[in-house]
Amino acid sequence: MEEAQIELQNALTTTFLANLVFLSEYDNELYHRVDELSRMIENGNYKERYALEFNMQDGDFDIYDIINDKYLYNNSPKRYNNELVRKIDFDEKSSILNVSKHFLYEFQEEVDRKDRFEFENSELISAMTFNDTWEYSKITKDFLTNRKRRFKDIKKFIFMGTLLGRHIPRIAQKIDAKIYLVLERNLEIFRLSLFTVDYTILAQNDGVIFSIMDDVEKLEQKILKFLNIGNLENYILKFSTTNINVAEYIDTILRTLATLDPTTYDYNRRMYVHLNRATKYLKGGYKNLLFNNIKNDFNTFENIPILYLAAGPSLDENIEWIKENQNKFFIVTIGAAYKKILLNNIRIDMITSLDESHFLATMQFDDESVSKINENTIILSGNMTHENVLKKFNQEVLFLFELYKSINKDNIYFSGYSIGEVTLDILLHLNAKNIYLIGLDLALNQETGESHSKGSDSVTSSLNLDEEQSRDTFSQVDSLIQTKGNHSDFVFTTPLFFSSIQATNDKLFKKEKDVNVYNLSYHGAYFENTIPIKKEKINTQDFKDINFNDINILSLLKKYSIKELSEESKQEIKDEINFLEDKILKQLKEITKRDYKNFSFLFKDIIELTLIIDNSSYKSFFQIIVGKFQIVIPYLFYHFNDIKVKNEEKKVKKIRDIFVKQIKNLVNDYVFCLKRIL
Repeated sequence: MEEAQIELQNALTTTFLANLVFLSEYDNELYHRVDELSRMIENGNYKERYALEFNMQDGDFDIYDIINDKYLYNNSPKRYNNELVRKIDFDEKSSILNVSKHFLYEFQEEVDRKDRFEFENSELISAMTFNDTWEYSKITKDFLTNRKRRFKDIKKFIFMGTLLGRHIPRIAQKIDAKIYLVLERNLEIFRLSLFTVDYTILAQNDGVIFSIMDDVEKLEQKILKFLNIGNLENYILKFSTTNINVAEYIDTILRTLATLDPTTYDYNRRMYVHLNRATKYLKGGYKNLLFNNIKNDFNTFENIPILYLAAGPSLDENIEWIKENQNKFFIVTIGAAYKKILLNNIRIDMITSLDESHFLATMQFDDESVSKINENTIILSGNMTHENVLKKFNQEVLFLFELYKSINKDNIYFSGYSIGEVTLDILLHLNAKNIYLIGLDLALNQETGESHSKGSDSVTSSLNLDEEQSRDTFSQVDSLIQTKGNHSDFVFTTPLFFSSIQATNDKLFKKEKDVNVYNLSYHGAYFENTIPIKKEKINTQDFKDINFNDINILSLLKKYSIKELSEESKQEIKDEINFLEDKILKQLKEITKRDYKNFSFLFKDIIELTLIIDNSSYKSFFQIIVGKFQIVIPYLFYHFNDIKVKNEEKKVKKIRDIFVKQIKNLVNDYVFCLKRIL
């Protein structure tokens, strides 16, 4: 008996040391955390909460919770592990389905494509996308209703909670996924699992990512890394869960998936709204800002603090403070908030807008409201704004900024999910040194559940913060999730706002160290690299009143703007056109000549298109073609991964022809837009 215990102890130690060697090479940061915990336990600096025990009667290991005097496997570890393994199969149970909702519809939208360059309503452009996807589902006759399918293989697998991990190798052998994600809330429990399971089995294919007792930010980064590896294979994410301390993992995965949703601003909107309008405006005499020159030379805001007012709920609580201190700041706001600010007799120095919708000309920028804007107020508008809106402004103070791609050679362009984070990025590129945020909440009113301040000109929703959230459906605007708060531990927000929070963090991550961003928003989310502060703590007595006669921003912005493309920019566009017509259209022609027995062979040639573009000097079309792939390819992977799929070769031939036709149309329309500015 004693000899058996010694052998068992030696085996545990050998497994533990082998895992440490593996982690030291594979995830060195995690290795050091485990090693430090081991040293603290040995030195008596850490009192263990959990103990590893071998259940002789059951023949497997259990975890004894010392504080609560209970066993986490309920004294039946073998049965517990067997059940975890049994639950995992090549089906849709215990999984997250991540296929575009476009493929649910069994009908075509009524839209005439011949007018695509003149569409006023973005809903018509979205209808084009539905019709594009319908062409594929018409061939497959798969409208996502058969949820009892069995898969040929599973590409991505998540372990939510490890306990002792005794189920992990058995599931890995059963599923043989390409890549794994291991999530565990407790470092001590994970350390115990290193004695009982060989984790190297998870690294045999494309690898494994560990997130062990990480904070929210690091957890999101690890999940994002997992999702970005083979991102077209995120259509089904299988998982095994111990149901111990794993509740928030599903939410974090879902909200991270939401930030990658290609339908938020799809490829047709990039083409027929953004690129279509941007190229038209370059022939229309509008002033386009060259932010690459501004960034190098503009120092107006070196000593002038900027107060940036967005339309979130926190704007309401701060109106009186803003009114009292308005002369201490250069005030910037957005289209959704300017009317409320003017109504409170607050001066506005700059208004930003980028919404593409035609109805903004009557909702946000109606004639009466526009007439109240001071003639010296600078207007910065995205180059996809509807022209009916642009024509409303004083053209002397109107400037366009580039979105999604730079048509002007080497210019800086902006992107984001909303005008909120894009405006902050613009201010950072105007070399502001001190920015004060109010109303950039990207969260709900934590008392009423409202998404925007009262009276704002934005689509306002109101959610019930006390309602229990179902995860059977996950909506960008109607689901509630939690994120770190600016003045509280957490705030309720929506997946769409969360996407903007992530985009904001990305922009603030790149800011210069001597730039201070102060966030006053009471209801708001926390942003990385910002300073949460309450208005009472700001000593505005130390701020000087600004002499606006000494600030000649208008003439400086004119200096850094152009009304037509440089010859250098035109030459780059000619080269891009030649590349697309010579390389991409020829590659599409080659695809039409080939026969494919299954979809995987077609996919290899399809994805080659993106590699050709990405390895070239002309990457602008990349956003559009990848945006299309991210909607269509996961669905096709999902359909052809069914073990009972029928007539695959016949379907693939039709899909090849549809694919070539659609991509060819995109290339030709893209070239058409570029040629109009030469």
